Amino acid sequence: MAKTILVVEDDEDMRNWLGRHLGNAGYTVVSVPNGLQAAAACLKKKPDLVITDLHMPTMGGFDMVKILNSEKGLKDIPVIVLSADEGRRDRGAALGVVEYLAKPVEVDALLKAVASHLVK
Repeated sequence: MAKTILVVEDDEDMRNWLGRHLGNAGYTVVSVPNGLQAAAACLKKKPDLVITDLHMPTMGGFDMVKILNSEKGLKDIPVIVLSADEGRRDRGAALGVVEYLAKPVEVDALLKAVASHLVK
């Protein structure tokens, strides 16, 4: 059964790019444009991994991670941050983010990071 990845990205082109490459790699991809919708999606059906941007309208990535961390059944979901904001790595690590990738990201680096954090 394919692993499910939740992509949280407000930029539609980037969301589509991520969905295409992750889908081509055999993952099931669910995409939402902000952290509020991501938290709701996780409560509805727990993904195997979350890839999130930081700066989004309605709710950003770190606030979404805080919500996941506060929910017993969701706090173990690995979260990868994908952001152009390099100065937030320490905050991400403090919140339990498993990896912090800088935009623009190469497809191979993205897929390697995803594979390394998915539970077999």
